Amino acid sequence: MLKFIRKYQLFILVVGGSLLMVVFLLQPVLTRLSPDPRKSTVAKLADGTTFNGFDYQRASFDLAVLKRVYSRVFAPFEQGGLGLDQGAEENTELHWLLLSKQANDAGLVGDAGEGRTWLPILAQREAGALIQQQMQEGLITSQEQAIQAMSEMTLQIENGLARNVALATGMLRGMTEDDVYRTLAYARGIQRLYGVFSSMPAFSDIGAIHAAKDRYDTIAVDAVLIKGELFADSIPEPTDDQLQAFFDLYKGDSPSDNDFSIGYTQPARVKLGWLTLNKQVIESSIVIDRIELNKLWRTDHQLPEGQRKYPGDFAGERLNIENEYRANRALDIMVEADKILRSQVLQATRGLSKDGDLFILPEDWDTNRPTLEGLAQSVVTGLRDQLGINAPLPTIDIRTDRWLNSFDISSLQGFGASAFRVGSRQLPAYSIPQVFDSEEAQALVTIQPRVPMVDPASEDLEGNRYYAIIYDLNEAGPADSIDDVGREKVLADYRTVKGYELLASNLEGMRTAAQSTGDLAPAITAALALGDGNITRPGVARNLLVGTQGIARGRLASSVEPGLNTPAFRDAVTEAAAGLDQLTPPDTVAQSPILIAVELPSAKGVGLAKVIAPRPMTQEDYAGNLNRILNTESNSQIRDAMLESNASPFSLSSISDRYGYERVKKRKGDEEADDTGSEAEESEATPAEDPDA
Repeated sequence: MLKFIRKYQLFILVVGGSLLMVVFLLQPVLTRLSPDPRKSTVAKLADGTTFNGFDYQRASFDLAVLKRVYSRVFAPFEQGGLGLDQGAEENTELHWLLLSKQANDAGLVGDAGEGRTWLPILAQREAGALIQQQMQEGLITSQEQAIQAMSEMTLQIENGLARNVALATGMLRGMTEDDVYRTLAYARGIQRLYGVFSSMPAFSDIGAIHAAKDRYDTIAVDAVLIKGELFADSIPEPTDDQLQAFFDLYKGDSPSDNDFSIGYTQPARVKLGWLTLNKQVIESSIVIDRIELNKLWRTDHQLPEGQRKYPGDFAGERLNIENEYRANRALDIMVEADKILRSQVLQATRGLSKDGDLFILPEDWDTNRPTLEGLAQSVVTGLRDQLGINAPLPTIDIRTDRWLNSFDISSLQGFGASAFRVGSRQLPAYSIPQVFDSEEAQALVTIQPRVPMVDPASEDLEGNRYYAIIYDLNEAGPADSIDDVGREKVLADYRTVKGYELLASNLEGMRTAAQSTGDLAPAITAALALGDGNITRPGVARNLLVGTQGIARGRLASSVEPGLNTPAFRDAVTEAAAGLDQLTPPDTVAQSPILIAVELPSAKGVGLAKVIAPRPMTQEDYAGNLNRILNTESNSQIRDAMLESNASPFSLSSISDRYGYERVKKRKGDEEADDTGSEAEESEATPAEDPDA
């Protein structure tokens, strides 16, 4: 046998090689001739529409893009999302396909420009929600502060969304920003679909009139709010024990936990410092080498004319070459500085045991740990030794004089606008205090008090990098002490509440004084007589229009006191005027004055009012507010109907039934389906995968 092989080995090699060549050449032909399983139909709809494997792949990619740009789309619709099914991954893809189809069929999907113009709207919506939350937590206390914070946060979020679009563009070769924005346009079209649905309920003329009457009929009153704070100077100075007892009563409350809207529970706060690698400062410190610039220009001019960055002569292009040289050199320096900082922290923590992701710090850690000053000096020394340059000393900021909450950090120039980026995700630096209460945030960025945060550093839009350290952490919870809240604030609240209690205990006397003359003036005088000294007399707001849903200022008042616009005051007015005919004129009401005195603990005061006359909605008001009336009532009816049926018309099961969805077979890689039916009835146990995984 061996002799045969040796004798004919050349022939065997030639024949074998020929066969291999034939197979090699035929393989692509056979591949092209073979049907692509992804093109075969997976599901069909009653109108003849079919979905194949490519459609599901496209849906999966669209969802990954949306999650990278604006992950809130996966939230329920009432929370600003699209209400996508969160069961099996394939269910989510199918839900997206069906919703996209319905929005497109309805003509509600625009082009890429629609996606672009949606970003500022999303940013404003997100910023508004954050500002509202911070106002509820007492972090923002004035309208001016809210307006400024709203403007800054909207811009910051919009820039973040734009960065997310840029990151999403790199998810697939050849993908452009327009492709990303087209996906966003589909999401916006689905939201429009919900908006169209919410305006669908129809009302008869009589039905609309009844709806308008319930919401827009009002009672005209003269009213005044007498606040407990007016009597602050009349309240005796409390003893330390009295003030401590008052503080203990509310130290664990948030403002929504009690009638007085007083709460001293504190959000998570930190004391921190950070080291800054300022890109602009580093660029400015770079020494320009004319020879290196000329080399760059000559190298560029070796390219064909259409591919040159610097098509002009060296003198004309020098500034452009120098700018790019500085930028590239600065980036190299910052990358090297980042390595030096990481190395310093790694060296300090090498050998330490861990509890999960956190180091178990030794007792002498605060003595031996890396300091920001030491890290800054190591950057200068390391860059001189490794790159031979004299870099400027990085700047250091230390904020340990007081506790900083998220709003305080967001107000810090530079660092407050930076973010930690891990892949396509990011964590704003201002959210550092909340990281310790969020498992999702902890999984993204490991932050350990007293250990410098270098992996990753936070970065702002200008490319500056910040290496922070948390010196101390005060977790969210009851205030530690009166000083933690501020003695002046606690004392002011104490006096205001005592002033309210003084007013409330004499409410009947005010009511009697008003009834004696049929006017509010004697009641106000009686109230002010309870205090000592010269108390500013509050003004009476004339002809306020009190409805069941709110108070309008009418034509005689410049504004509505927020403390009066409460359910307690509105209900008291409505109840007092319940016996009046809607067309009763003011003169008739004045003959038997209707006077109201009611405790308003949320405003920490008492409300006094005199009924002028009923003010039913006029035909002009009805016509002018008709759209608002119908929208309000439509939303209310839809919400009630969905609660009763426990199903949204845009849920996966509802839209699948409406389109007559039928499953034909499993997608590539799966076994053939045993039966057909609604996707909502299949495979509900498989958890949805993270498109970013």
